[in-house]
Order: sequence, then structure tokens, then C-alpha cells
Amino acid sequence: MRNNLVFLYPGQGSHQVGMGLDLYHIYPDARDKFDQADNILGFPIKRLCFEGPAEELNQALNAQLAINTVSCVLTDVLASNNVLPDVVSGYSSGFYAAAYAAGCFDFATGLYLVKRAGEILLDEGLKVDGRMAVIFGLSIGEVESICRQVGGVEVSIANTPRQVIISGLRHSVGKAMEAALAQDALDAYLLPVAVPYHSRFVEQSSSRLLDEIEEIHLRDPQLPLISYHFLESVVDKRHLKYVIASQLSRPVLWVDLIKRLRGCHRLFVEVGPGAVISRTVKWIDRSIEIVRTGTNEMLLKSIAECRNR
Repeated sequence: MRNNLVFLYPGQGSHQVGMGLDLYHIYPDARDKFDQADNILGFPIKRLCFEGPAEELNQALNAQLAINTVSCVLTDVLASNNVLPDVVSGYSSGFYAAAYAAGCFDFATGLYLVKRAGEILLDEGLKVDGRMAVIFGLSIGEVESICRQVGGVEVSIANTPRQVIISGLRHSVGKAMEAALAQDALDAYLLPVAVPYHSRFVEQSSSRLLDEIEEIHLRDPQLPLISYHFLESVVDKRHLKYVIASQLSRPVLWVDLIKRLRGCHRLFVEVGPGAVISRTVKWIDRSIEIVRTGTNEMLLKSIAECRNR
């Protein structure tokens, strides 16, 4: 059943200890998927999702793999209830789960792509003394101007019209934060990551990943899969490889993406744990209707809402 539904998939930052546990106990297919993830990865991602510890789950690659697993489980449960998207996209590493929902690859391949992309990013990111920071209360244009003036730093994620993430060299990120506060930003704070994600400082990661996935079998998307950077549909499986690799070192144009999607679709669905996607969507356009699926209670309500469309 497709009723003008947009499925949006969260990335790192949406994880929380306990996510997916109720799904595991309720749905046999969910149990199979979590068990499969443990076998594929060779370590208990299921335990990290359900029990933590938080310090281990918070590690970048662990968080990305865990969120991907939960998001794919939710996708399957929605599909088993005949709730299917008309268009999909994802925030940062959430793009892999979106591609899974679009039929581009199976669960095992998706986990491999998340894992290798994360490993390559970490390797390349640690070659530079980089940081990321959030600037809150200035426009995207104002933050871009600050970055140009400071040098060595750039806008990497536009979360909302007035919440922007910057990535760059440690010293430059610090100077940009000071400049933002001097221009009356409401807040500026560092993120707990050492890799300047979604910036030119990890550009080599894109070419490395593209080389590694050249021989991997992918499928053409079965429905529109929209890039969070290029803001267009993925054309075919070859284009998908280019998009997956390129996006590692390109900014997440989330505000532009949501504005592009809002015109033709009646209901957005956050397919994954947490509420990060829902909050940003509402900051971008409060008229957009969006439902969440992170717990079974939310999932059942969302299925009912989708069916009533």
C-alpha cells in the first residue's frame, strides 16, 4: 500500500540503549534480522542495541551499524503490514537503510557497506586534526560566510535553517565557533567526534570506498531514492555506487532535501530509533506531518495512520 509516503532514515545520533528490544520479542522476522546481524558482523550488535553499555554503543561505527539494523527491521515490519514508501531518503549513514528499502541490496550487503564506509572514514579522518561543531541561531548563509573568512572549516550538515554543523581543522573549528558567538549565535559547541565528517578533509574516503565497492552486486532502485547531497533520484546501480561514495565527503543538505520532498507527499515516516528526524523536519516546516516508529507502540500507531491515508 502506497499512499504518498516518504520514508526518512536516521543516521548517527539517533541511537539509544534499549532500541529494538521490544521488536525483537514481538516479531519473529525481527529476531531473525538481529541474529543475522550478529553473525554477519561477528560481534553482538544485538547486545549493544538492547543493553549497551552506552559508551560502546556511542562509538561512531557501532552506532551506525546498530541504527542501520533497527531501521531495516522496522522497514521489514512495515512492509509485512503492507505499508510501503513512495520515496525514500536518509540522513548521512541512514542513506544505506533507505537504499535497502528501495530494493538496492540485501541486509548483509547493507551492513557491509555501512561497516566499510565507517572504517574508511575513521582511517582518513584520523589523518587530520579535525573536529565538528554545532552552530545554533545563525542562518546557513551566515555560517558559510564565517567559514570562508576563517578558512580550514566548512558547513557539513544543514540540520535546520538555524542549526548548522561545521567540520574542519581543530583550530579553525574553534575560531569559527568564536566568530559565530561574536555574531550573536545562540550557542556553539563541539561534537564528541574526531573525524570531520562530510567535508573535503575526508575526500580521499570517497575514492577509496568507490574502488572497494566497484565489484559489489547492487540493484537498480525500485522506487525514488533521493540523495541528501545531490537532491536527485539515484538513476541506477552504477549511479548508486557513485552517490554512496561521493556523499561521504559532501555536505548533508537536509533543509533543501525536506523542502524538495514536502510538495508532493502527504505523510513522512521516520523509520528508525529516536526522534532526531522528526525534530529537524518540524523545524524546517511545521506543516509537514511526520510519524515515528522507534518503539512498537509508535510503530503500530504509524501503521494505522498510514493505512488511513
